Amino acid sequence: MKTTRLAVMAALGMLSVPTMALDCTQLNDWQPNQVYTGGMEVQHLTAKYTAKWWTQNQDPALYSEPENVWRKDGICDPIGTPLPIVKLDAPLDQSRHVIASPVTIKATASHPMNVPIKYVDFRVDGAVIATDDVAPFEVSWTASGLGEHTVSAEVVDEVGGRASSGQRTITVVADDVIVPPSGFKIVGYFPSWQGQVADIQFDKLTHINYSFLLPNADGSLQPLENLAKMQQLVSAAHASGVKVGIAVGGWNGGDDSAFETFASTAQGRATFIRNLMAFVELHQLDGVDMDWEYPDPGSSATNFALLMKELNIELKAKGKFLTAAVVALGYTGGGVLESVFQDVDFLNLMAYDANNADHASFQYALDSIAYWQGRGLSKEKTVLGVPFYSRPTWQAYRTLIAQDPANACRDSDGTSYYNGIPTIRAKTQLALDQAGGIMNWELSHDSQGAASLLTAKWEVAQGLVPSYQCDGTGGPDKPTQCADIQVDPNQYVAHPDWPNGDHAASAQRVRYQQSVYQANWWTRSVPGSDGSWQFVCQF
Repeated sequence: MKTTRLAVMAALGMLSVPTMALDCTQLNDWQPNQVYTGGMEVQHLTAKYTAKWWTQNQDPALYSEPENVWRKDGICDPIGTPLPIVKLDAPLDQSRHVIASPVTIKATASHPMNVPIKYVDFRVDGAVIATDDVAPFEVSWTASGLGEHTVSAEVVDEVGGRASSGQRTITVVADDVIVPPSGFKIVGYFPSWQGQVADIQFDKLTHINYSFLLPNADGSLQPLENLAKMQQLVSAAHASGVKVGIAVGGWNGGDDSAFETFASTAQGRATFIRNLMAFVELHQLDGVDMDWEYPDPGSSATNFALLMKELNIELKAKGKFLTAAVVALGYTGGGVLESVFQDVDFLNLMAYDANNADHASFQYALDSIAYWQGRGLSKEKTVLGVPFYSRPTWQAYRTLIAQDPANACRDSDGTSYYNGIPTIRAKTQLALDQAGGIMNWELSHDSQGAASLLTAKWEVAQGLVPSYQCDGTGGPDKPTQCADIQVDPNQYVAHPDWPNGDHAASAQRVRYQQSVYQANWWTRSVPGSDGSWQFVCQF
């Protein structure tokens, strides 16, 4: 009788043998980036799951409780072989490394059924360059061979299961001249009413949108506030190779009546476009960011689509860009028809202001990307927005860290909720992985010192070692003794009963694989496996 790997696991007590099983031979395996809608069935690990509603990037094994998106239907027959999981944590995709310098290659490995991990192989260009059998799994490779290389990791568990991390591409260069990953946008809004042009870090931006130019109901334009400031901005930005667009609209107290009126007729749209093009060319601007907040589904959406199509034709004839700021998700998202995706260079997703407290969580960023890409927006045209301010106090980030420097390393000071350096870094990595850029509202809210959020974004985009270290407690200095760090007594296990019933709470610390991790926000994921966790220290 043939002894299978699954039988070995059963003998070890690692799983229970079911008395009844399901036929899963016609099911596709669950894919993290695929969109699933209610009623769609998948196989994941050893089980069959059915989606209850729209979902993407939500692991069925972790989101199948009664109140969650997946329903677990039962164990598959023939039972699929459970495999280990490995995620490449470093280096960053598209990062650059000077020849002969050390390159840290790091991976997180686990198993959905707690089978022990035997070792992790690290590969460069497909060849194994080192093996590590002790967590945390990490090796150092000396950069060699100018040009692009692929980096990957493969995990092997104690019963022979293998899994690969997939590849990341890095580039070995002759010197340390750094350029952004090809096509990756770093966009900042700059308001007319506050901030100094001299304070802008132009070397860390690709686009700046001056805010805001307001239209009238007949398609004419109101005088721009602080025109001299915009002219100064254009001159300084162009000297640094940064594009400048004019942002049209804005919140404006919720009054979008001018847009609704002129966009409803061909004559009104033509008048507006003629005036706007004259403004763009007169002031040597590089493009337009349409910030109509918000066209509603229905006739308003149709008029917005017509406006964007007609404006795009005129801008492209002059070599100018067209973008739009859009709501993160929800009803008014339907005011932007899918046809608009073809007419814009990219969309700026305003993934903030979700509520009046924790208004810009990492999950909200994930949901926003999933919403727009689920409707057909390409990765390259997706630009994730982050806030440089707090709610409900509406304080600038620079004000928060002036009150307490420790605020740079957390997302709340007890009364204000915002995005500190760890979350900004995590969202930038998310944008590198799933989008085509990252933007912020707005640049004058940033700190000019070492704790700059724009610097944090730029360093992640460039694959640089962070210049400002956060220890996970709100302080900038890393503790010297990991044993001194207090942790939750419940260590992480791949089971829904840790340590708060089914999750870790924001700021909660746990031990996992000889390291301490702190949750950046509410999470069910494996410590260190994604941006919801921050590494604190290693024993």
